[in-house]
Amino acid sequence: MRKLLLGFSMLLGLVLSKSSAYGQGSTPHFSYKIELRSDGYYYATMKSDVAYSASSNQTTISTIQYTLVAPIGTFAPISATSTSMTNLVGGVEDLLPSTNAGNYIWSTQRTALNTSLEYGYFALTGSPILPNIVAGVEIPLFRFRTQACIGSIRMYRNVADGTGGADTPKLNSANSIYLSGINGALSESYKDNYGTATVCPTPPVSDLTTSISGPSTGTPSTPFVYTVTVNNVGSGASTGSVSESFSIPTGLTFNSGGGSGWTCAPTGPVAGPTTIVCTNSSPNIPASGSVSFPLNVTPTTTGGIAISGIVSGGGETNTSNNSATSNTTTVGCGISAGVLSKL
Repeated sequence: MRKLLLGFSMLLGLVLSKSSAYGQGSTPHFSYKIELRSDGYYYATMKSDVAYSASSNQTTISTIQYTLVAPIGTFAPISATSTSMTNLVGGVEDLLPSTNAGNYIWSTQRTALNTSLEYGYFALTGSPILPNIVAGVEIPLFRFRTQACIGSIRMYRNVADGTGGADTPKLNSANSIYLSGINGALSESYKDNYGTATVCPTPPVSDLTTSISGPSTGTPSTPFVYTVTVNNVGSGASTGSVSESFSIPTGLTFNSGGGSGWTCAPTGPVAGPTTIVCTNSSPNIPASGSVSFPLNVTPTTTGGIAISGIVSGGGETNTSNNSATSNTTTVGCGISAGVLSKL
């Protein structure tokens, strides 16, 4: 790879001296982009500011070097000392719309710059032949996946531009993009990036809330049921165990609860004040979904009664919306005055 990259520098002066022979009114340029798409792949693309004709034998590429700057640990483990990209999943997939696939290969190499950044090099050797190149129309180069997105990836900058300052040369003699062969002799070391740095997608996560509903009225010594609902208002399904703890006040006895995967402890009857915890080992509540279960209780006194609950678990990180209090159930004596008739 080092010999190949050093050869680029020697080739650069030669081909630049020839480029004016192809009748371009101005020096043509290619711009480049790296993009992380929803399918989890990073896509490398380029586009030209002038048109090239395949019929005039202007669209054959002899070499490309494409360099990326990434958080260290992206292309290989942080502790890696080799130049192999061991964190790529499935290698590099060629996307060039060439008419002679199989006559060229993509190779990869990486190197750590410091404790926070590393460079990834994607080199094409061979001679792909492209169809007519239309000015300003994007040309796919290759795509790849990493084991995980640990931070933004961007193009290496040979020189300062609108996206930031020049990067530190290392291994590749400061070439961010090196493309030669288009138009027979064009050699291109860098122009610009027409895309911004990639951004890791926000992973879907659960966010659990709860609600507790009981009857509006009750009678002493007569059981009634609270319906407990656990809602997932997050972007992803819940994972793992989910629990909800309930504060049972004085004047209320917990009889039983749960079902459909939920179990409650301690088992009733237990008089308040006490705490009851109901757990489901894997409810797998989908995003925008909910599950419900009952709590059977018996009031032992008159007056207004309510219980509160706090849900937890399910892989969520937002714990600011996990508590709820039931509506107040008014417990009366259960005797109706009826209508008095004068004798």
